[in-house]
Amino acid sequence: MKSELTVPLIQLVPWRAPAECELPEALRPWLLETDSMTRRLRRYNRHLSVQLLGNRSVSLAEDEQALVAVQDPVGMCREVILHGDGGPAILGWTLFAEEVLLGGGLQDLGEQPLGERIFGDLPARRDHLQLACFEIASNPWCPAGTVWGRRSRLYLGQWPLLVHELFLPSLSSNGLPSNKELV
Repeated sequence: MKSELTVPLIQLVPWRAPAECELPEALRPWLLETDSMTRRLRRYNRHLSVQLLGNRSVSLAEDEQALVAVQDPVGMCREVILHGDGGPAILGWTLFAEEVLLGGGLQDLGEQPLGERIFGDLPARRDHLQLACFEIASNPWCPAGTVWGRRSRLYLGQWPLLVHELFLPSLSSNGLPSNKELV
């Protein structure tokens, strides 16, 4: 799936459970956050915005198909960059079944953070938290570098969504270690 993203990246290690990873201490609270990442970013930034890179059909790997409950190897992808005070902070992409666009109202989301929809008034359900490292290539949207990321399944009502969040080098301007310290 990663080759179909707008931001070019390479996954350096397979997805693993948090207990199987040696995490950088400063990034641990971000990687293991159970609440909304949007809320966490708002706590550390005066300004937060979402840059929508697109919604499109993509090929899903077998594990992705199982997590978003689709039979077909084709699903939908919503790709965004969340910007904080220091610039691009998180590259995010969400995989889901096509019927979620209408049934879950994602076609109207635009540049609203997905976290605001999922973590609205009711407690959100999250499972299958996994972590990995990535190499982001030079691109026009965010800095290149080696970064940590996470994915987990969240539910928008009855709809399962596979949410990916990669913590970009610019996030270090908000008190996190420099990029070299992250891996």
